[in-house]
Amino acid sequence: MGFSRRDALHILVSGVVSTAIFTFFKVSGAKALPRPPGALIEPEFLKYCTRCYQCIDVCPADALHPAGITGGIPNIGTPVLDWKKCIFCMACIKVCPTGAIRKIPREEIDIGNAVINRDTCLTWTGEGRCDICFNACRYDAITLENKIFPVVLEDPCNGCGACERRCPTKPKSIIVHYDKVKRFSPPEERLALSHKDETGRAHREEADFKTWFVERIKGLGRNYGIIREEEESAEEE
Repeated sequence: MGFSRRDALHILVSGVVSTAIFTFFKVSGAKALPRPPGALIEPEFLKYCTRCYQCIDVCPADALHPAGITGGIPNIGTPVLDWKKCIFCMACIKVCPTGAIRKIPREEIDIGNAVINRDTCLTWTGEGRCDICFNACRYDAITLENKIFPVVLEDPCNGCGACERRCPTKPKSIIVHYDKVKRFSPPEERLALSHKDETGRAHREEADFKTWFVERIKGLGRNYGIIREEEESAEEE
């Protein structure tokens, strides 16, 4: 499929809408959507998020996607999290250039609680001896009662989902409920759009406007399904 001027115009309009339309609508009209770990409280998140797609592009688990029109006009283009896919890799937190996703340590992330179904758990039903969820937990949120029966500790559990992914039963005997998502207040000072490392050098060179514009068009095209990676490769060859 070729990349026509009409396609470019459609993507450009979509980009303008996703980055600017919020200015014309009240935050209160936005639908609450699942956000990346470390996201600011919703009204502030919508103010800080520039719809740059950097968090979406960097996510190795494909756990983030841009919100569409069904999420409400103020949300268009903002990152939406698939909780089940999130692996707490911290990539989105590190790359966010505006502070919409705060730079927080992994220990402060909290998106839910795991719950064990004792009616299907191999150990609790006496069908076998299983401590897979206990071994999978990196946050000491699962203990073994009488050194045998797994029990979830609510406070240290942050909903990372490792226990659920490793559980061997079908259906899963331990499931994360995403009902205590922790959101954050904005930093005292807004972050700059480009971060520098200890040496004072930017992590990547500033692109000129033409390069930025072309990459922005391609990025929007990929996210909206108009451009496919194989087509880009064919054009480059």
